[in-house]
Amino acid sequence: MFQSLSKGSKVFMLDLSDNGPVYSEGIVTDVSQPHVKDAQPGQFLQAIALGQQQEVVVDLVIGTSSGQRTFRNVPAQGVVDRGGSTVITESLELMDVEIQQLERISDEHIAKNPWHVKAKGEYVDIRKKISPKFAHEQERDETIENLKNQYGELKSQNENIQATQKEILDLLKKTSKV
Repeated sequence: MFQSLSKGSKVFMLDLSDNGPVYSEGIVTDVSQPHVKDAQPGQFLQAIALGQQQEVVVDLVIGTSSGQRTFRNVPAQGVVDRGGSTVITESLELMDVEIQQLERISDEHIAKNPWHVKAKGEYVDIRKKISPKFAHEQERDETIENLKNQYGELKSQNENIQATQKEILDLLKKTSKV
C-alpha cells in the first residue's frame, strides 16, 4: 500500500504522454501522513462525526533521473495509482499487469488513433526491460517465427532442386535412348 512506503522505497512509473508511453523508476523521498482527499483543516473530524466516507490519500515525492516529482492524492490503501497521465505502482509485477491492460486498450483503439500503434510497440519494449520472463517469451517467439520462415525458404529451395533434378533425369533418359 502506498501509505506503507517509506523513504528509499522503489516505485515504478509509466507516463502516458502524447509522444507515447515512457517507463521510469524512482525512489520515494517523502510520503505524507494519510489524509482525506482535498480536505480542509477540521473537515476530517467533521466527516467522521457525520459518518461520511472519505477517500484517504497520501502525497508522494519521488526522486527520478530527471528530478523530483510530486504525486498528490494517491490512494493510501492502493498499490496502483492511475491518476492523471502517470501510472504508479509499487512493484514491477503490478506495472507489467498495468501495461498488459494498456496494450489491450491500445489494440482496441489502434484503428482509430495512430498514437496507439506507437504505444503498442513501446509497451512491448518496456515489458521486455522490466519482465525477464516476457523478454524470454518474446525472444523464443521471434526465434520460432524465424525458424518457420527459414524452413519455408528451405522447403521452397528443396522443391526447386527436386524439379531441376527431375528435368536433368528426364534429359539424361532422352539422351541415353538416342
